[in-house]
Amino acid sequence: MSDTVYDRLIENLMLIGGAIPIFKCDEFTALIRALFNPEEAELAAAMPLGMQTVEAISEHTDRPVDEIVPLLESMADNGLVFHQVRKEKPHYKLMAVLPGFFEFQFMKGGTTEHDQKMARLFKAYFDKMSEFTVGANLEFMRKITPFSRVIPVEKEVAGGSEILPYQALSEYVRNSEYISLSTCYCRHYGELLGEPCEKPKQNCMAFGPNAKFADERGYGQLVSREEALKVLEEAEEAGLVHMSSNTSKYIDFICNCCACHCGIVKSLQDLDMPSIGAVSSYRLKIDEEACIGCEDCVERCPTNALAVEDELVRVDLKRCIGCGLCNSACPSEALSMEPREDAPSPPWDHKALDAAIMESLQGATEGSK
Repeated sequence: MSDTVYDRLIENLMLIGGAIPIFKCDEFTALIRALFNPEEAELAAAMPLGMQTVEAISEHTDRPVDEIVPLLESMADNGLVFHQVRKEKPHYKLMAVLPGFFEFQFMKGGTTEHDQKMARLFKAYFDKMSEFTVGANLEFMRKITPFSRVIPVEKEVAGGSEILPYQALSEYVRNSEYISLSTCYCRHYGELLGEPCEKPKQNCMAFGPNAKFADERGYGQLVSREEALKVLEEAEEAGLVHMSSNTSKYIDFICNCCACHCGIVKSLQDLDMPSIGAVSSYRLKIDEEACIGCEDCVERCPTNALAVEDELVRVDLKRCIGCGLCNSACPSEALSMEPREDAPSPPWDHKALDAAIMESLQGATEGSK
C-alpha cells in the first residue's frame, strides 16, 4: 500500500514541477519516504495544485476537514506544505521539491542525525539526476526560460543606464511588508556533507507571505528593511551573487550565492556559455584607460569570465552573467555594468513564469525532434 501511495505522490510532484526535473527512481523514492510518513503521503498525493482552502482540499480528497488539518499543519511545520491566511481563511499548497522541500529542510541550520540523513538523501538524488543532465544539448538549454535570475549589485550599474523596476534590488526591500532572514540552505547542506564554506551563512531572505511563513514556522526571523539592506551589503562585500526568482511584479526570495555551493552558480560554471542561464539584464563594461591590470576582478568572478591580457582585463561575454561583483573589487573604478542588448524582461509573476517555462520546454522539445 505504502509504495502505491508514494508512487502517486511522486506523480503529483511531477505535475507541480519546479526548478529541477522530477522522475521516479530508487533515490527519489527514498527521499520522499523520508520526508512524508504514509498518512501524510496519502493526503499529499491527492492534494489539488496551487493554494487551496481547507474546504476545497477536503472536497477534492474526499476527507473531513478535522481529519486533514492536523496533517496539513504537520507538513507545514516540516517544510512540505505552504500555509497562508487569505481573507481570514487558511490556505495550503503542496510545495515543489525545489524550490520548496530542499530549502526548508536546511534553513533552520540543524545538525542532527536526521539533518545529515536528509542531506545524504538529497545528494543521492541530485547525483542521479546529474546523470541525465550532464552533456545536455546547449541549444536545448538556450531555449528554456530560467526559473531564477541574477540581480546585479545596484551601485555598480553604469551611470546614465536606466535601472528598470525589476532590477532595483533595494526597491523590492523597501516595498516589502515582511522580510525574513534564514540560514543559507545551500551552504548548510554542504556543511552537513562535510564540505563547509567560509562565506557567511545568515543571509537567505524571503519576502511577503513567504517571509511570514518562515517566521511563523521557525525557519527564519523577521528583520527590518534596514537590517535586510545591511545584510545585502555584507553579502556583496563577501563576493556573493544576488539571485532571485525570475519575476518582475515581486520577488519571493533573495539568495546570496557562493560559487562553490549554489547549485545554479555551479551549473553556470559548468556550461560553455553560462550567459544563457540565470543572468541579469546587464553585462560588464570596461574602461580600458582606467584599467591597471591588477587581476583583483579575475579572482572575484564566479563564472571565470575574466582574464588579464597585455595588462588589461578582458571579458568573455559568453560567460558573463552580469552580477557586478567584479566591479566592487576594482581599485581603479575601471569596471561598471551596462544594459545587455535584447535582454528579455522577466515574466510578470509566478503564474506567468510557470507558463513561460512550460511553453519554452515544449518549444525546445519539439525543436529537438
